Parts: sequence; C-alpha cells; structure tokens
Amino acid sequence: MPSSTSSSDPGGREVTQREVRTADPVIHRPVPEVRWPAAALIAVVLFAVALGGWEAFWRSEQFVPSYRNSDSQWAEMRRILDRNLPNTTAFIGSSRTFFDIDQAAWREETGTETTVQLALEGSNPMPLFAEIAADEDFRGLLVVGITPPLVLMPGTGRRESALERYRDETPSQWMGQKLSYPLERTFAFYNFDTRLFTVLDRQPWWPERAGLPYQPPEVRKLANTWRDRETDMWNKVEDDPAYNEIATGTWQAILENLPPPPPEDVAQAAFAELLETVTANVEAIRARGGEVVFIRPPSSDWVREFERQATPRERVWEPIIGAADAVGVHFEDYPELSDVKTPEWSHISSRDKERWTRALVGILKQRMAERGIDRPEMGT
Repeated sequence: MPSSTSSSDPGGREVTQREVRTADPVIHRPVPEVRWPAAALIAVVLFAVALGGWEAFWRSEQFVPSYRNSDSQWAEMRRILDRNLPNTTAFIGSSRTFFDIDQAAWREETGTETTVQLALEGSNPMPLFAEIAADEDFRGLLVVGITPPLVLMPGTGRRESALERYRDETPSQWMGQKLSYPLERTFAFYNFDTRLFTVLDRQPWWPERAGLPYQPPEVRKLANTWRDRETDMWNKVEDDPAYNEIATGTWQAILENLPPPPPEDVAQAAFAELLETVTANVEAIRARGGEVVFIRPPSSDWVREFERQATPRERVWEPIIGAADAVGVHFEDYPELSDVKTPEWSHISSRDKERWTRALVGILKQRMAERGIDRPEMGT
C-alpha cells in the first residue's frame, strides 16, 4: 500500500513523497582531467609565437628597438639640471633642436662634460626657458632653438604634459618608466606608432564623416630616440618616397589649417611681452654665472616658404636676439649650416646632423669669442 507520508515546504504547503520522487534529478557532468603543466606550456608557446610574429612584422617595416620619448623619460633628463653639475649644456626648443643636435659630436667639439636634451616636439620652449631661468641650480650654458611659428603660440603646446610630469611625477609613474626601459630597448613593436588601435585608425578604409570639424593628420613616426634622448631621423623618412610624401603632406596640412592669428594689437602686445620675458630670462641666468645662446635650425622647400611669409626673420628672429642681447646663429647666414638635407622639409637628415652640429659649434665659438665670452662648456 503506497505510503502517504508528507512533509512541509518552507511556504507551509505539504510535499508528498511522490513529488519528492519525481523532482528533477541532479545532473553530474564529468570534468575531463586536464594536464595543467602541458596546457600552460602550450599557452606559453602560442604566446611566444604570436609575440615573435608581431615583432618580426614590425622589424620588416624597418622599426627597431628604441625609446618612446615619454614624459617620464623627459622628466628624468630634466632632473639632471637639478644636480647642479659643472660644465653642463642644456638644449631646449622644438623638434628641430631635438632632431638636429648630435650630442656626442657637441661634447667632442666643446669638451663639455654633460649635455641634456630637453627640446620637445611641437612645443614652444619659452615656458621651459622661464622655468630654467628661475632654477637656481642651473649655471651652465643654455642653447635655445627657435622655430618661429611655435615660439609665438601661447603656452607650451603639444608636450605640456612633460613639464607637468617633471613637477608632479608620482612614485608609480617613476617606477612604471623604470620597468618600461628594458622593453623599449628590446622590442621594436613596443612603440606608440605600433599600438593596434593606432594602426587600425590609420587605415584608409574608414569612411569620411560629414559635418565633423577638420582634424589635421596625425604626425607619424619620424625618428628613433635613444636613452639620453638623442634622436635620429628614421631612415624610412629619408629613403621611402611614399612614406616621405606622408610626412611632407602632414606638415603642409597642419600649417595650412592653423587657427587664424589674433587681432594685430593683441599679437603685438603678446610679442612685446615675449621680448620682455626673453630679456628677463637671459639676465637671470647670467646673474648666477650661466649663459644663453640662440640657434635657428634649418627648414626647406614648402615649409621654409611658409615661414618666410608667416613669420619673417626681421619680425621674429631678429627682435628676439635683440631683446636677449645674446649670440644668435641663423642657418641662412652660414653656407655650412644651410648645405644639409632636410628630407621632410623640417628636420636634418640623420646622415648630416653630426656634420651640422660640428659646424654649429665652430660658429658659436667664433661668435662668442667676438663678444669676449669665455665658457668652459664651449672649451673656451
């Protein structure tokens, strides 16, 4: 005779034995045995193959391991000036000063013990000039590179974040850069230009979106940078006509689409303030035993013609040198500084930068001697 026993569920309803017997069975799925060491080994091998393939691809595209020119790398170089080392020469300016100065050649020609490359691409050096002028630890030689369109813009510009990193770098940012250095000097793909989303964004298949404001093209890889921020133009810019055309087209697009200048009275007031700042900065550095010189690195072709029209030397370069009452060397005044190759119209070829630097040092020595300036940083 069937049992009629029952029990209660949590809600108070009686549950019969038949309902218990007919409840859904618990399903037990067999878990296959996994050989975890073998699986881990396979995963590591696949990762290594993928990594090696990605590295091989970028090396085939003429990328080589180089440093990323990060804000933290710049901040590390900037802190060298805080150590008040004797016989120190620092370079500030925009990318032309960054690309065109050969630090090893400079040290050989001058006998200076320490060179510090602080130029920042796409940037106005005047805010950094003011910071160094206010830095009581700096008593060396400051070389200021002038790129006329950039020196007139407000603020630092594109690389303002580098100055901020020097002022406010956190311990984690400092450590992150230290951990990054071994990767930078080992892998060609460890580069801002090889990031997957950057590569995808630069592909030609993306449709044009109507109604959006104009965005100038992004500046692509132009150089390789080394541990001390020594920088050489990338050989692909010099030797690959198609890539060179991308570089020159980028400069033309950027310069043709600059924002309109301010009203003339505003521009004149801003320039007058700039000249006063230059004078004060030079005087501050000289007052504690330092010295300042100015250089105008080369440009050519379309870029040079644009600069002649937009920022004639008599309206920009010459007033700055006059306000500074300092030695200024303009490339157009010396055949040995003009006779160089600028493959993308704005920076000296890596093959010419050593010769150009040695010629520049010789001219600076002569000009400084004419003014009775003796500097240990110049070997005089």
